[in-house]
Amino acid sequence: MSAAVWRVAWRLLLCIAVSGLAWRVLGRVAMICTLPLFGVMLARPLIDLASDLHHATRWLVWRSEEGRYYAFHGQQVRVIEDAEQVRWVRAADVRRIVGYTSSDGAIALTYPTGWALFGSPPEGYFSDEALLTHLRREGTAEAGRFALWAERTITFPARRRRERQR
Repeated sequence: MSAAVWRVAWRLLLCIAVSGLAWRVLGRVAMICTLPLFGVMLARPLIDLASDLHHATRWLVWRSEEGRYYAFHGQQVRVIEDAEQVRWVRAADVRRIVGYTSSDGAIALTYPTGWALFGSPPEGYFSDEALLTHLRREGTAEAGRFALWAERTITFPARRRRERQR
């Protein structure tokens, strides 16, 4: 954004210098004839500055969600990433999309390392790998579609990051 501000500033100074020189040498009429120069010289840099301000505003609004917003067919899926690059998917969102699966207690017993409680009040979360295993055991078509989506958008990128970190 500072580059766009500098572009506007130096072009504005150049236009003022040309207009001042025209007024000094040729008079007021010549200075007025240089006014279109302001429009020509400043139009594009002002548009670039407005665009930069728009992008900066969007970044400020969405920076808290960056890298954590996931949606499956318009339904938000809450994902948390821990220090080991493991992504944890909220079980309530999985149940909302797939339908009721197992209870939290049964899931905790089935996937002891793939189940955790986060937040206050504590909510159940699947690890990315446990989520795929769980969804593949479900027999519904929606679970299959969700498993494919989860593998592509959540699990595979997390695996790649863990492999690169080693």
